[in-house]
Amino acid sequence: MSEKINVVLPQKYDLVVGDTFQLFYRGIVDAPNPFCYDILSICEKGRNYPRYFEFLPEEAGEFKLTVYVYGANKVLLGKGETLLCVAEPKAPTKPLNVLCIGDSLTAGGIWPEEVLRRLTATDGEPKGLGFSDINFIGTCKKGDAGYEGYGGWRWESYFPTSVNAMWVVSKINDKTIEDQHSLWKDENGNIWQLETIADDYLKFNRYLEHDGARPESGVLVHYKNAKNTSPITIDSSSTEKKSPFYDEETNKISFSTYCKRNGFSGIDAVYIFLGANGRIEAYMAGLTNEEHCKNLAEKGKNFVRLIHEEYPNAKINIMGLFVPSVNGGMGASYGAQLPYCDYYDFVRFVMELNKAYEEWTLLPEFRDYTEFVNTSGQFDSDNNMPNTEKSVNTRNKKTEIIGTNGVHPLPEGYLQIADAVFRNLVHLCKEL
Repeated sequence: MSEKINVVLPQKYDLVVGDTFQLFYRGIVDAPNPFCYDILSICEKGRNYPRYFEFLPEEAGEFKLTVYVYGANKVLLGKGETLLCVAEPKAPTKPLNVLCIGDSLTAGGIWPEEVLRRLTATDGEPKGLGFSDINFIGTCKKGDAGYEGYGGWRWESYFPTSVNAMWVVSKINDKTIEDQHSLWKDENGNIWQLETIADDYLKFNRYLEHDGARPESGVLVHYKNAKNTSPITIDSSSTEKKSPFYDEETNKISFSTYCKRNGFSGIDAVYIFLGANGRIEAYMAGLTNEEHCKNLAEKGKNFVRLIHEEYPNAKINIMGLFVPSVNGGMGASYGAQLPYCDYYDFVRFVMELNKAYEEWTLLPEFRDYTEFVNTSGQFDSDNNMPNTEKSVNTRNKKTEIIGTNGVHPLPEGYLQIADAVFRNLVHLCKEL
């Protein structure tokens, strides 16, 4: 009996006239190494290459794309179909307020800023469309783009009851991106996971959600997975802020209160990029990938319902995850501890989550105002993740490229995330 390979494609991809679309096989073929197989894309437009399908649309339209995966002797192991929906850019006829929500993949603001640039600028590469009256709202800022993104956050983090992390002021520390997600122990034996590194400030999540007191002074000593292992001196610490959508008067989250408090005129479109955090807790609870992804979708539904109640005309877009570092970044970030160090299990989680998110957005309750945006197919995990040169072994000075971060991409990777959102927003602008 031949093995079966799942090709995980969404119902559609949004494309834009004049914008090169690339569909990377790493992000859609559910296999430890997709390139062990013969992958073939068939479409009346575009070109099939060994790692990806490419299409530069010249006119609007819809085109069926079928991706086949073959084994030896041209035995068909799997196939998937999707629709390439090409739109001609058209400026919205009324002002558009866009809210981007996420975790550490959004916290730096790179992809919201680039989406805004591609929509509103008249220069740059790719050249902006020059649209006006498009605002990216939020209390976090990068350039002209507002957003809400916080390292380590999950769906439940945006509800008022969740305050788990701490910020540490440490004016003398040597921590770098290679120490992200390392584990540190305080003087009371509590374990903290390093999430964000920002100049003199370090953000730590509670490892396995312990309830120990936040240390206000003293030191954190290395426990696991850091490259720079010197102790961290705590000059001071503070609890992470509550959800930006929290309304103290009602003790609930309220998006209308959020807008009023910050001077935003409303919400027309939302992009939510959540799901990468919390796998360790799901693993410790014995949940399968399928069970964990269903739980994430249920939490997302509760959050999205609250937006829809107050802004029923807002279009809410749920973004899927992309495949992580393929050449050791998971081990660099997470050591040899399950579940994060297991690269292929994370790939399977990404594929399962993308399916769960799309199925959710197609339910009768949600399909009129939610949409799924697949990022994994539009993200080049082979080339857009951090890496370094390392000796091939301890006795040989020959070097190889090895990953240094599991899930946080290079700037070029964030720009690809922006491209996926940009294409979706161009389609949304046509509707307004």
